[in-house]
Amino acid sequence: DSLILKDDGMNGDIIAQDDVYTLKFQNDSTIISNTLGDDSGSVFINILAVYVGQTEQKSASFKIGNIIPRIISIATPDTITRPSGATLSLHLVSATVFDADGLDNIKWVGFTSYHVEGDSMMNKGNYIYLYDDGSENIIYLPDITSGDLISGDGTYSFKIPVFGSGNTDPDYQTKPGTFRWEFITQDREDEYSLPATHEVVIQ
Repeated sequence: DSLILKDDGMNGDIIAQDDVYTLKFQNDSTIISNTLGDDSGSVFINILAVYVGQTEQKSASFKIGNIIPRIISIATPDTITRPSGATLSLHLVSATVFDADGLDNIKWVGFTSYHVEGDSMMNKGNYIYLYDDGSENIIYLPDITSGDLISGDGTYSFKIPVFGSGNTDPDYQTKPGTFRWEFITQDREDEYSLPATHEVVIQ
C-alpha cells in the first residue's frame, strides 16, 4: 500500500501547516490491500519525504498490540442419540482456532453447554475444555483420551460422554433436549475470541 500523509489538519492530522504529516485510515480491505491482523502482527513501513531536488527515506518495523484469537470452525454432531441401558458413548467435539501471534499464544479452548428447554447451564456453568494434545494424555481413567488427532495443529478436541437412558445415578445421567454450545478461546494476554455457537439435540 502506498499512502500519502498530509499536513492539512484532516484525517488524523491535528494542526494544519505545523510540519507534522499524518494519516489516519480504517483497517479495511476496501481502503488498503494489506490489512493488519489477518495473519501477522508485524508492520513494516517505509517513509519517503520528497523535497525540491531531494528525497529522504527511513524504514521501520514494529509489532502492533495483541491480536485477539479467532475460532475458525467447529466440528460436532448436530444430533446425538443416547445409548440404551446403563452404558456410555463418547462423541468427538472439535474447534479449530487461529492466533496471529502464533498458536503457542493460545491459552485454552472450551465451551459452555446451555439446556434450552431446562433454561439451565450444564457442568455448573463451567467450561468444558478441549485439548490439542494428539491424545497423548489420559483425561479420565482408565484410558479415555481427548480424541485429538494431531498435537499442536490448532484443532482442539474432546470426547463428550453421553450416558445411557438406563443410568439411575444422577451423576451419570445425560438430559435429553436442545443444547446451545458456546465456544470461546483465550490467549496468553488474557484476550478472548468472539464466541461461536452450535446447537445440538440429544435424544
